[in-house]
Amino acid sequence: MAGLRADPERGRLTLESYAREWLRELAGISERTREIYTHQIEEHILPPIGADVPALGAQRLNTLTSELIRRWYLALVANRTPSVAAKAYVRLRQILTQAVDDDRIIKNPCRIRRGGVEHHPEQRFATVPELLALSRNVRYKAMILTAGLGGLRQGELLALRRADLDLDDALVYVRRKRQILDSGAVLENAPKTRAGRRAVSLPQPLVEELRTHLELYVGVESTAYVFTSSEGVPIERNNFRQRIWMPAVKASNMGGFHFHELRHTAGTLAARTGATTKELMARLGHASPQAAMIYQHAASDRDRNIAEGLTAMLREASRQDSSGE
Repeated sequence: MAGLRADPERGRLTLESYAREWLRELAGISERTREIYTHQIEEHILPPIGADVPALGAQRLNTLTSELIRRWYLALVANRTPSVAAKAYVRLRQILTQAVDDDRIIKNPCRIRRGGVEHHPEQRFATVPELLALSRNVRYKAMILTAGLGGLRQGELLALRRADLDLDDALVYVRRKRQILDSGAVLENAPKTRAGRRAVSLPQPLVEELRTHLELYVGVESTAYVFTSSEGVPIERNNFRQRIWMPAVKASNMGGFHFHELRHTAGTLAARTGATTKELMARLGHASPQAAMIYQHAASDRDRNIAEGLTAMLREASRQDSSGE
């Protein structure tokens, strides 16, 4: 514990008290993010995890050691999941970094190498025939196709109004997202980044599908939601998943395919058209190139198509040369 103490009195505060104070004073985050942080702190950081690790929340800040943090982290991996452990570790590290800045401890005891790195399984993407099969015979065909071809997030789709569609120019404007908090409160606000506000060009078959959808299901007001329940109210995610999405996945023999993987599908299909990283960033609303490059990697088999195209060009040139044309 040597070297991890500052002013003895300032370090006597428990992690439970300090973590909650940290969260109350944290500015610049959305209400949904605050809910997520609260859950991480209350469920994964403060209480005991497993039988052999004491509750971190009851520990004074100046008694937290790197060894204790490692035991807590390993218990989380074993009793929760590696992904939960990584997210909770990042949050604890942030809290204790602030404790250092507040002169409550000298050093941050969170020193697990790559402890906050999440290893996500590779996302699936649908082929065009699979995408069409998913959207077949459902009231929300236009919504599924807009996600799988336009790359809109589910919250962006649920917030779309009639005025956000310019079908004459084959464009959809992403101006806001819609979220329901655990408390039941509904938030409808702008995307988190400037890149999230964007205009997305639509393929013509999707434009025609959206025209039909507007005529059948959407009110004439410019503020009318584009995608609603059969009762005409905004869609609730869990109801949509249970009543629409899961039956569609089962009917198309795509077991385990998640709605958010439609966005991955849109990125991969766009990359296969030859879109650059910058173009993918603009289309999908990414603020940095790292995420957009995932879709280019997923579409790396397109390199074979390029080689085959060059082969055809060479053969045509050789044919013309041998014929004297």
